[in-house]
Amino acid sequence: MIGILVLSHGNLSQAIVETGKMIVGLNPNVDYLGLYAGDNIDEFYKNVTEKIKALNDGDGVLVFSDLYGASPFKSTAYAVKKLANVRYRSVSGINFPMFIESILARENKNLDELAEHVMSIGKEGIKELFTEAQKISEVN
Repeated sequence: MIGILVLSHGNLSQAIVETGKMIVGLNPNVDYLGLYAGDNIDEFYKNVTEKIKALNDGDGVLVFSDLYGASPFKSTAYAVKKLANVRYRSVSGINFPMFIESILARENKNLDELAEHVMSIGKEGIKELFTEAQKISEVN
């Protein structure tokens, strides 16, 4: 089963994973790690590498981070050489629909397919109330 790791600044990653349990229940092979003010960045990078290794059961690991180019995302680039034998994909800009879909779809897709799929879901999940209401009223 594809492992899932959520990285963020502060408590965001924990909140995403814990709130996900309310929607889809407990899920094996899912973890999170937050980077807090004052944390040692080298220690954070090391912890990310270790979590990716721990989550890999052979199908790979999908790693989400909150911001492209920020330290949680950079930690996955830092890990490339240390994880030469582990397949993982690193997707930035996580939102809740992406996380939920990653849990629901990970048994039916390989790692590359899952990464592409959740990026699409992330974009499609962004809606504005009045625009969507207008679309519905035009159909009816």
